[in-house]
Amino acid sequence: MRWARSLPWLVLLAGCQGARNPPPPQDEPKREPAPLCDKVFPDRAVRGGAACCIEPSIGILKSVDILITCGQTAAAYLGETRDGAACRFHFATPAGNPKQTFVMVSHPVIPAGTPAPVAPDPLLPWRWKKVALRDAVGYEALTATDEPGLLARQTILWAGRGRRIVGLHVSKEVCNEAQAQALLQKAVDAVP
Repeated sequence: MRWARSLPWLVLLAGCQGARNPPPPQDEPKREPAPLCDKVFPDRAVRGGAACCIEPSIGILKSVDILITCGQTAAAYLGETRDGAACRFHFATPAGNPKQTFVMVSHPVIPAGTPAPVAPDPLLPWRWKKVALRDAVGYEALTATDEPGLLARQTILWAGRGRRIVGLHVSKEVCNEAQAQALLQKAVDAVP
């Protein structure tokens, strides 16, 4: 019976112990996740919207690679956007429209079991010439009959090394032809 008399004291002490516990921590305010890229091109009218690049093209070329290879200044770099699975890097040039002055890299994934391509898609209505690359096969578009004026504005390149395929569209206001080919070599070397 002695314990029956102490029961109210135990209940009272248990209640006091609970009062001494600190309040549960409050949830911290949610922060926006940091973008995956260094700078997003802010124009939402660009195809793909204002967003960082995604797999499989992310990280093949970096803005600094383009700046160094093409002799652009850091102030000329406006940011990146995605164009489907391709990645576009936009630049400000004296005579150019930032929506049209870009370097776009794409990396199509070749499914297992299919033969690796050794040339650009033969269904494209374009004519190609080979370009010299180290340890890879490279081509540059010579004519694009379905898109008049395209090759006057852009250098279009394709490279393959086994299953590592890279496509590159380079505005002629950002890089000249030799610089674009050097970027293609960097891109094919960077593909995992």
